[in-house]
Amino acid sequence: MNKLTLSIGSDVLDTFPDVQVAAVRTKIDDAAALQSAIEQLKVGAERIRDHLENIDPITSMPEIASWRVAYGAMGVKPSKFHSSIEALMRRVKKGQDISTGLEIVDFYNLVSINQKSPIGAYDAKKLTSTEIVLRKSDPSNDSFVPLGGSAEAFPLSKGLVVYASGGDVLCWGFNTRDSSVSCVDQNSKEVLFFSETTDPEQRERPAATMRALANALGDADAQIVTLDSSTPSGRL
Repeated sequence: MNKLTLSIGSDVLDTFPDVQVAAVRTKIDDAAALQSAIEQLKVGAERIRDHLENIDPITSMPEIASWRVAYGAMGVKPSKFHSSIEALMRRVKKGQDISTGLEIVDFYNLVSINQKSPIGAYDAKKLTSTEIVLRKSDPSNDSFVPLGGSAEAFPLSKGLVVYASGGDVLCWGFNTRDSSVSCVDQNSKEVLFFSETTDPEQRERPAATMRALANALGDADAQIVTLDSSTPSGRL
């Protein structure tokens, strides 16, 4: 596998000095193991649902409240654009089915719910560059083709934080919406998973989430890359 370089841009660190990003790159080639992991994670998700019944409003959860603060800081209305973990937790609290029809997506969504932490996933074979940067968007040069939505619904602005590979935006607003260009599908075998936080009180959560994900896949030796202000880049 060709090495990928991951980094956090200085523009993001200026606004979010406590940002933490963790990533893992792994193979998804055992359908039976993936399905087994999904069934086990569903048990944990049901416990989370029971717990959420006693939380009102759901935005009082620190794991959600911190993202609402972050979204406001990048000029995004948090009541209109929900972080991925808020969107998932809202669906779980309502007892809604989170199945997508894609086992890889169902898997990482369930890990996200169990860890109360956002997760993004990209097909490593679809990337147009060997560099991925968490940076602020460049509306004049960047391109974003949102998965399941229109570009007009997810405009690029100068304060917006995105994951980008070259000029291709892979994920809009930290973890709000993935790109249809780099998203995983039923044929994805080599997957790059991400988790992040901007909250210093939750700085250990992204790496713990990626470790839980790797363990659920039976990949106990997976390399977890963690980035922050002191180590803003790494290879995977």
